[in-house]
Amino acid sequence: MKSNENFAHWYRRAIHAFGAVFLVYYLIPSEGLLNTIKIMATLSIITIFGIIEIMRIKKIINLFGSRVYENERVASYFYFGIGVTILLIFFPQQIAVPSILCAAFADPAVGELRVRIGKRNAYLFMFLLSFVLFFIVWNNAPSPFFIIVPFLGAIGVLAGEIGNFRWIDDDLLIQIVPAVLISVLYLAASLNGIALLPNPIIHPLGG
Repeated sequence: MKSNENFAHWYRRAIHAFGAVFLVYYLIPSEGLLNTIKIMATLSIITIFGIIEIMRIKKIINLFGSRVYENERVASYFYFGIGVTILLIFFPQQIAVPSILCAAFADPAVGELRVRIGKRNAYLFMFLLSFVLFFIVWNNAPSPFFIIVPFLGAIGVLAGEIGNFRWIDDDLLIQIVPAVLISVLYLAASLNGIALLPNPIIHPLGG
C-alpha cells in the first residue's frame, strides 16, 4: 500500500511537469486554417478532460493518482488544463509561456519542499524559480521591465499558491494570477505608447 501511494505521488508530479508539453501550441503557425485548427484542438482537449471529470466525479470511471479530497470536486489536472487553455488562446505568448512553466515546475517543487525545508523556505524557492522562468522569457524586454515583469510574475505565482479557495485550485491560480497582473501592466504601458513585450522565444516550425 505504501509503495502504491508513493508511486501515485510521483505520478502526479510527473503529470504536472508534463503540462509543459502544451507549449508545442506555439510551434504551429498562427495563420489561416492552421490557427483555427490549433485553437479547436486545444478546446477539444479541455472538453475531453471535462467529460472525463464528469464521469470520474459520478463514479463512472476511476483515475489513478486522484487525491481523496478530489472525490467530490474537480481534480487539479482539469484546473491546470483550464489555465493552459485560457493562456494559450487569450494571452500573448510572452505572458503565457512562463505562467504555464511555473505551474508545471514551480508548483510541484514547492509541494515537495514544504515538508523538507518548511513553508517559508519553500515559498522563497518558489518565488526565485518563478522569477528565473519569467526572466528567461523577458530578459530582452526594455528596461526596467525586464526586471519588473519577472518580479511581478513571481509575486503572482506566489499569491496563486498561497491563496486557499475550496473550489478554485492553485493549479489554475498559479497560471492566471501572474498573467492578469502582467497583462494590466502591459495594457497600461500600451496606452502610454510603451512597447513592453519582448520577442517571443518559441517560433512556429517553418517560420
